[in-house]
Amino acid sequence: MTAFGASLSYLAGVLAGAYLSIAWLFLFAGLLAAVCVFIPKEAGKKLSLVSLICIGSGFYFHVYDSMHQSYLRVPAAEESLIHFRGEIATPVKRDGDSARFFLLVESVGVSREQMEDLPGAERIALRVGLEQEQEAMAIEQWLPGDRIAGKMLLSLPAGARNPHAFDYARYLRWQGVYVTGEAEYGELVRGEARTGVMRLFHQWQNDAKERLDRVFRDDETSGYMSSLLLGVTDGVSPETQEMYANLGISHVLAISGLHVTLVSGMFLWGIERLGVPRKTALVCTIGMLAGYVLLVGASASAVRAGIMGGIGLLYQAMSRKMDGKELWGWALIGMLTVNPYQLWHIGFQLSFAVTLGLLVYVPISLACIRFGPSWLRASLGVTFAAQAVSFPFLLYHFHQSHSVSWLVNLVAVPILSLVVLPAGYAALLVSLLHPALAVLPSGLASWILEWLHDPLFRLHQTNVPFSYWPHPDLWWMIAYAVFLVLLPILWKNGYHRRRDFWLYVAVYFLLLILARQPFSGTEEVRITFLDVGQGDSIVVEIGKKKVYLIDAGGTPVYRNRDSWRKKRDPFEVGKDIVAPFLRARGIERIDYVVMTHGDHDHIGGMGALVSRFSIGAVLVNGSSPREEEESLIARFRERRIPVLTGRPDLAWTDGPGVEWVWLHPDGSGTQTGNDASVVLQLTAYGKTVLFTGDLEERGENQLLAGKLSPSVDVLKVGHHGSRTSTTADFLAAIQPKNAVISAGQKNRYGHPSPAVLTRLHEAGAKVFRTDLQGAITLVIRKDSIYWETQISDT
Repeated sequence: MTAFGASLSYLAGVLAGAYLSIAWLFLFAGLLAAVCVFIPKEAGKKLSLVSLICIGSGFYFHVYDSMHQSYLRVPAAEESLIHFRGEIATPVKRDGDSARFFLLVESVGVSREQMEDLPGAERIALRVGLEQEQEAMAIEQWLPGDRIAGKMLLSLPAGARNPHAFDYARYLRWQGVYVTGEAEYGELVRGEARTGVMRLFHQWQNDAKERLDRVFRDDETSGYMSSLLLGVTDGVSPETQEMYANLGISHVLAISGLHVTLVSGMFLWGIERLGVPRKTALVCTIGMLAGYVLLVGASASAVRAGIMGGIGLLYQAMSRKMDGKELWGWALIGMLTVNPYQLWHIGFQLSFAVTLGLLVYVPISLACIRFGPSWLRASLGVTFAAQAVSFPFLLYHFHQSHSVSWLVNLVAVPILSLVVLPAGYAALLVSLLHPALAVLPSGLASWILEWLHDPLFRLHQTNVPFSYWPHPDLWWMIAYAVFLVLLPILWKNGYHRRRDFWLYVAVYFLLLILARQPFSGTEEVRITFLDVGQGDSIVVEIGKKKVYLIDAGGTPVYRNRDSWRKKRDPFEVGKDIVAPFLRARGIERIDYVVMTHGDHDHIGGMGALVSRFSIGAVLVNGSSPREEEESLIARFRERRIPVLTGRPDLAWTDGPGVEWVWLHPDGSGTQTGNDASVVLQLTAYGKTVLFTGDLEERGENQLLAGKLSPSVDVLKVGHHGSRTSTTADFLAAIQPKNAVISAGQKNRYGHPSPAVLTRLHEAGAKVFRTDLQGAITLVIRKDSIYWETQISDT
């Protein structure tokens, strides 16, 4: 069996071990033994070998997983404060007034005097709070291998609270982490560090980064080059990272095969010029590659490229050739053996999938592209192969794949790879002699980056259709994978006539169309009450016809903070919750934005959406806008987006059986504050939903004086369940069957009020709460209505 075939069996076994109990593996082993008795000997040998590798790697995963279970989960579930001793396991990432890293905890106790060693060192995710700028500067000097002791508060990581959002608990689980810790810098003591190879390489990496900071005087450029050359991503601005992600060129900033090829080629050429024999030079280059991979942080893509490059060089030294897929297979087996959890890391998945895609599909692409010079054909082949293979991974993890990403990759990647990357390494190398020698290569790299990034940012800020994609269904992922597997098999077996080629193209475009899910949810109204913490944000999807966004939450703003406390990329509700959800639904255009009133917890997240989505119109309450609301309205008008208001009894339809009615305010200008909230009533297929913003008792009384539905199926409870809202008279008038409360976990206002919960219970309403259940989704169809909650009731 080839290494490539063995690696696929090994991969299947790891997946089986992760998702099947060990009893199933024993069952499969027994079935294998029985089957082999009744099949031909040669076929039995092949089947036995494949199955043994698969079952063996499945058992290995269970053993590995059992060795990485948590000893601290029980105290973490109780949010216990403990004393500990341990060792820093990963580089320290300081951002503003906090720092994060993984810590290997070795001893714990209720006090320093009662510490006990754990059965095995446990990896946890530690966040350290910083109170003074001196602490921030000091913690940046901490390195992996440093010993620390002190006390911290343990807890369990949170899962996703909105559909298809980033699941922190799941992410940590595949890092071998089950517990998080919170500590203050003043409570920690840094001890004597353990010397080691990794610590040495981290120091060298820091030295190289400082040298780049001196060579590239501009902070943005030096941070970019540190990522491009050394794999240190901290210095890349959030704007540049978002632009690269949106346009599908983030892979440029990951240390990959291109880096390994360039560095190993330069090194090999250099030592051969010094008179070193070829075989000796190849062996020296293998050693250099190992050091290079450690120097750039040993990311999944760097390790994969290093292993493949090292084995390839070894075979050259032995005057033997090895197929690229064999190198790929050995790298996969080796990395999954060291750490099978890597299979769930997005960097690992993309690195191996795209590399295999290039090995398999570039030859096919070159056979199909028969025009232009060889370099253009090669560039097109690499671009199309990489785009086709990475597409499902980008949809599943990020829900975006820019419609002109292939063109950006075709134009920008060669410039960055063949000019900026070599110039950067040249600047870094000659700066070892004297910084002045780096002026020319650093100036060239800086000029090209400035020249290239300007049009890329303009493209990024343009709302190009078919850039956001809905979360893919399992059947689509399987169908796409089957297509990718069958295509090279059919091609190899002679199905590469002209009509076969066009059939492949037709099937591929059919899969792209189906990825948009054109037939899903066409006859339904889907309402998602997002969990935005202490605030409101509601997305209403009317089939495939219209999208309404009612408010966008808002992140608390802390003004007059010291500059050192500011985050590089602070959490923001609109950017980090609302926008990702809209992308995950494949929404690129919001037909109506409704700003119920000017409170920050309702409109604070709106600013992040203005440039990211196409917007049809904005509905406001008509009151004199306050500063934040006025600024948003100005931004809407700059983009020529109509800003409208309404009057009671204004009604409009979005298709048969779907009608909206504006109930409040009345436009008189007498309502202010929360009582000026826009109140809309949606009737969908006979079901009524009432959206009340932050309406309080006075506003509710005004509603009661007008035309109000005598029975409401769903009430969006006003003002997050405050005791000044949702009065008994109001509930008696509308008789809600269901009620949704949007409030933050453990918020300082005590929302929802126990009195309101009592009134809703007495009114017979079933209550849903975002603080307890995360995002709440209501789906209304012609013959049914059903609810989904992100977090199951416990």
